[in-house]
Amino acid sequence: MNASQFQEILKKADTLEKSDILQLKKVQENFPYFQIPHVLIAKYEFQKKTNLAASSLGWAAITSPDRIWLKKLVEQEVSNSATSPAEDLLPEDQPEKPSQASRTQSLKVLGEQLKGNKTEEPEKKVEEKPEPPKPKRRTRRASAGDDLIETIKKREKKTIVDSKKKEQIDLIKAFSKKSIKLATIKEIEANQNTENLAANSTQINDNLISESYAKLLLKQNKKDKAIEIYEKLGLKFPDKKTYFADLIENLKNS
Repeated sequence: MNASQFQEILKKADTLEKSDILQLKKVQENFPYFQIPHVLIAKYEFQKKTNLAASSLGWAAITSPDRIWLKKLVEQEVSNSATSPAEDLLPEDQPEKPSQASRTQSLKVLGEQLKGNKTEEPEKKVEEKPEPPKPKRRTRRASAGDDLIETIKKREKKTIVDSKKKEQIDLIKAFSKKSIKLATIKEIEANQNTENLAANSTQINDNLISESYAKLLLKQNKKDKAIEIYEKLGLKFPDKKTYFADLIENLKNS
């Protein structure tokens, strides 16, 4: 799964399909401390009323610091009521049309003014045609997916104590910059084990300690290592302690 696919799943959090859940479960297996897959899977299983609803909700609760927010999000029902666009654009009150008598009186006054005759103004003024009220624009209600994204952005500002959680969230943030392959926790631990083996390779194995090995180190100009070998040989063979002490003294003075 890449960054765009993950963001598309977040946007349709209310209408997830089985294929989306399968992809989220793969992310869940690779990143067990990551909150988003647990929450979306729990919401899906709860709405579908499956046998996995209870266990999914339990995992989501473990990774969510705010249980009240989680309960509201999971139990939130999808709004099926949609207002017709035609109904939204119709004004609530239709303007009244001028009466026939008013229009006749207006035409009569206009005709007399064109002839140059003075006429008295009618007692009642012709009502001006009111402009129809402009239809009110209705603000689209934010979906649960948008709410989830906004909530996650706010929660990312909090200090994360658990180093594994911080490492996994840093990987998720990298989705917005470029597509990356999801590395498994086993691969990360394997890299750490490789580093540990490299560090251990610099240490001297007690099974290799011998006078011949010390002489080999001297030929390689590794005098400090050779002295360390002689010191260990002196401890290993107390009866030759004086002999190895003389060798160490000669090496230090040379």
